[in-house]
Parts: sequence; structure tokens; C-alpha cells
Amino acid sequence: MRYSWRKETRLHKLIPLFLTIILVESLLLAYLFLTRPLHVPLVGIAELSTVGYASVAVDAYVEAERGVVVLSSDCWRLTAYTEPTQAESIALGLEKVVPFRPNAHDLAHDVFQLLGIEVLMAKVVDLRNGTYIGRLIVKQGTTILGLDARPSDATAIAVRANAPIYIREDLLHEYGEKVC
Repeated sequence: MRYSWRKETRLHKLIPLFLTIILVESLLLAYLFLTRPLHVPLVGIAELSTVGYASVAVDAYVEAERGVVVLSSDCWRLTAYTEPTQAESIALGLEKVVPFRPNAHDLAHDVFQLLGIEVLMAKVVDLRNGTYIGRLIVKQGTTILGLDARPSDATAIAVRANAPIYIREDLLHEYGEKVC
């Protein structure tokens, strides 16, 4: 089908209208987002809930060129393996030691502090294909975010911020060992 110059000209006249509509919609969405009530968090209550989770104490070390992270709660202990640098970072965080050259977890902790971001908790939320899945829950002002993170990264940041660490109880009981 052939278009005449007039039809193309009519279409070209509509382009500024479409662009104006898109701009107005974008500004409206930005306005609605920025003026939402401050008490409305960006995550659901489930992110903050610790029901079904056990609070754990953490230990980490390097053994035979592999990282070992031990999560202990009451009579249960879960041992997980990670990269040596991750376990070393967790251990340094537990000891409150910042090396001469800070690592990424020290940097993240410093950035969070400078921006007024509070680390609320780290959680081990799932196990998929032999890999543990973690969340780092942070708060800035009245905004709360649940960030997808490797459990070792979330733990390394949480220990630097003195934030609690949790694991889903069923994971602890299924993959951990009873020690008392």
C-alpha cells in the first residue's frame, strides 16, 4: 500500500502529541511515587518477619583452602562451605578488623553508614540446587528494602553492622546437625 505525502504529514503531526502524552504520564508516575505516604514501605511485612526463622550465631574460618561458615542456634548447627575470601571477610567482620585495603563488604558497610542506611537483618531464606539463597534487609528513613544477596555477602555485611542473622528453621533442621 502506498502512502501519500499528506498521510505521512498527518502522522508526523501526531508524534509531538504522543511524546507529550508519554512525558505527562511519566511525570505523573514520578509525582505519585515521590508523594506516596512516608509510612508505606517498599517491601511486604514478610520481609521483616522472623516467624519460622531461627536467630543464629556465626563463625567463619578457612580450612583446607575452602571457606567454612557455621551457623548455630540452640541445639542446632549448620555448616556451609563458601569461597575462602568470603569466610575470611566474615571472620574479619566478627573481629571488627578492617584490613589496610578494605574489601567490598567494608566498602558496602561504609556506604550504608554514610547514606544513613541501617542494616536490619540478614536472612537465609531458601536452598535451591544446592545453593543457599539470602536476603539483606535494609532501611533508610521510612523506606525498607529486601535485597537479594548471597548469604555469605549478607552475613559479612550484617556482622559489620551488628545486625541479627536468621535462617529458616526447616533448613536448619533438615541440613544442620543436632548438637545437644
